[in-house]
Amino acid sequence: MNGPAAGGGLALALASDVRIAAASARFNVAFVRLGLSGCDIGTSWLLPRLIGVSRAFELLLTGRIIDATEADRIGLVTRVVRDGEVVEAALEVARDILANSPMGVRMTKEVMWSQLEIGSLQAGIDLENRTQIVTSHTRDHDEAAGAFREGRAPTFRDD
Repeated sequence: MNGPAAGGGLALALASDVRIAAASARFNVAFVRLGLSGCDIGTSWLLPRLIGVSRAFELLLTGRIIDATEADRIGLVTRVVRDGEVVEAALEVARDILANSPMGVRMTKEVMWSQLEIGSLQAGIDLENRTQIVTSHTRDHDEAAGAFREGRAPTFRDD
């Protein structure tokens, strides 16, 4: 995030898997300050999952603006970088993700979001086990194992 992330902009940021902020970034749930409900565009679902229920209530009910340092401290962002370095930092994370198996990344995202709704640890472990079995029978897994044995980086294909 470069600059302010408020209202709908904050909702878009919350929906991101990784959130990197410039030191000058600011955040708030603007809706309540506009005479509207603070709960819109998925904010009330995403925010408490990212920062906890109590902190989410405080931000949703007050519309208070927080700076990048506080956003980092409460877990709203994953990292704060100097102004002007956000895009390169985001691209670096994207490159790290893209270096992995497309199927592995896809399944990781799917399981992570599903785990937020699963009712028990055992159900979560069962879902993880099924996912591991499925992904262990893919070309990506074969390529990663071969690359490891040969001491090279894997070359994944998204097909």
